[in-house]
Amino acid sequence: MHAPILAGLAAILCLTGTAQAQISEVRVGVVVHDLARDIEDGVQIAGQIVFDSPDFLSPVWSPRPYVYGSFNSQGNTNLGSAGLLWTGSFTDRLSVDGGFGIAYHDGVRDVSQLPADDPDRIRLAGSRALLGSRFLFHTQLGVDYAVTPRLAVGVYYEHFSNGQILGQGRNQGLDEIGARLSWRFGR
Repeated sequence: MHAPILAGLAAILCLTGTAQAQISEVRVGVVVHDLARDIEDGVQIAGQIVFDSPDFLSPVWSPRPYVYGSFNSQGNTNLGSAGLLWTGSFTDRLSVDGGFGIAYHDGVRDVSQLPADDPDRIRLAGSRALLGSRFLFHTQLGVDYAVTPRLAVGVYYEHFSNGQILGQGRNQGLDEIGARLSWRFGR
């Protein structure tokens, strides 16, 4: 699936429940891709839109809905996700957030259906993460420093995996670390 379609699906998933929400933050970043195994080449260029928390989420500590897109510079796995992000502050300038969502990717699920000596199977098994299913869980943890009230810089870790719940068989997952800039609107 192409990256624009992937991003559109993620946006639709999130905006279905947050159509009345205002944008709280826009984040862009560069992500070290497939950190744990270093099978897939390239870096990810990432973008995230974070919305104000709707009132009905106040009983669960007011998480903010988000949509996220991550696009590989070498044409490998692209990801789109939607979920919820909880944010807490240590000081006026230092904050931490953690999130959980559902992602969709255009990468390789498995190669076991191909014959063992198939050149495509050999190439894909050595150059692509085998993710097991189209849908993955997306977890993230980040720390941001507010340079100004509207601009922050941060670092974050994220993990994509089917958890053997959304798929069966392969579950190599993706671990990524990134740096980001955030523009805040009224938070």
